[in-house]
Amino acid sequence: MFVKICVYIRLPLSSDVQRSSRSRRKSATMPFKKFAQIGRVIYINEGQYKGKLAVIVDIIDTNRALIDGPCHGVPRQQFKFCEMRLTTYVLKICRGMRTKLIRTAWEAAKISEKFEASTWNKNIKKGLLRASMTDFDRFKLGRAKQARNKIVKSAYLRLKKNILIAKRPTVKAARKIRGQKLTKKKELKEKKPKTWKPRKTRGPRAARNKDGKPAKTVKAAK
Repeated sequence: MFVKICVYIRLPLSSDVQRSSRSRRKSATMPFKKFAQIGRVIYINEGQYKGKLAVIVDIIDTNRALIDGPCHGVPRQQFKFCEMRLTTYVLKICRGMRTKLIRTAWEAAKISEKFEASTWNKNIKKGLLRASMTDFDRFKLGRAKQARNKIVKSAYLRLKKNILIAKRPTVKAARKIRGQKLTKKKELKEKKPKTWKPRKTRGPRAARNKDGKPAKTVKAAK
């Protein structure tokens, strides 16, 4: 015995596809902004040429790239991606371009000047300076920081005191207004007569009328 089963499938229309693609475009955002590409300027953080800049000329595989840094004394060679850091600068060069043309493009874009003025280079210099400090240099730095903090604190307290002195007239006026309101409230309380009301006391339980019923029930009946 055979049973027929019919399944209805609704195919998406072209308008539905366009809407879904638009929503994906709006929602999807690329988290990365720097990519390992031809023309990307790199900072070498390991090896013989540590601390120098170069540019990616060609990508060999997922682990290595061909780099060249004519302006910083880095010869053309293969380098691992784990031994470099990508910068925000990109040169407009072709794949496998000669060193002479790379030098002209580098100088035209002023990469060395831009990197020298960047906060990244300043932080690198600070780290190198800290690493080369002796114990006595660290002691002197600590004492200088203490003196700086003392000057900053005294200036802050002086400014705070001046602000409080400037606010005194307004504070006095506010206190005066508040005192006037309190005196008015006291005067109103004194003018009102004190009405004394006796406290309602409950009678004894055994209090009964002549009929033998409780007093409340008798009053209600009357």
